[in-house]
Amino acid sequence: FRVSSIALLSCICLAGCDADKGDTAEEEALVLPQAGDWTIVTTGYTNDDCNAEGFLVPPDLITFADVASDSFSITYFLENERIGDGSSTCTHAGEGVFVCEDLYHSTPFSDNATVSMVGVSSVTVTSETAATGAGDLVLECTGMGCGQVEGLTNTGSLPCDTTLNWTATAE
Repeated sequence: FRVSSIALLSCICLAGCDADKGDTAEEEALVLPQAGDWTIVTTGYTNDDCNAEGFLVPPDLITFADVASDSFSITYFLENERIGDGSSTCTHAGEGVFVCEDLYHSTPFSDNATVSMVGVSSVTVTSETAATGAGDLVLECTGMGCGQVEGLTNTGSLPCDTTLNWTATAE
C-alpha cells in the first residue's frame, strides 16, 4: 500500500549550491538552479527509523522558481500532485548549501488515522541543471488507527525520523 502524499512530502528535500560566501579574496560564483521542472533521478532513505522504504513513495518531480541572487523556491510533486501546503523558500547558508523552510504535509492513512510530516531540507546545486538534496523528515500520526501506522515503522512507534536523499536534473 502506498502513502503517496507522505512520499511527496518526503521529498521535502533540501537546497544548496556550489559557492563560498566567505571573506576570501576570491569568492567562487554561486551556482543557482535553472527555473522550471526537474526530474528526480535517484532517491534513497538513510537514518530510517520509519521504514520509509517500505511505505513512503518519494517525489518524482521538483519545481524550482523565483530564482534570485542567493535564494529560490522549491516545490515537490508525486504524479503531478503537490506535496505539502506550497513552496518552500531556500536561502544560501554558506559553503554551497541552501537551507529551505520547513515543509508540512499530511495525508489520510486510513479512515481512522492521519499521518503528518514535517521536513527540513537542504539542496546542493552542482550545475544549473543538476542538484542533490536531503530532507530530514519527522512523521507523526493522529487518530484511533495510528497503531497500524506504528506497526509499519522499524521502531514500532511514532513519531519517527528518516532522511530522504535525492538527485535531480532539469527537464
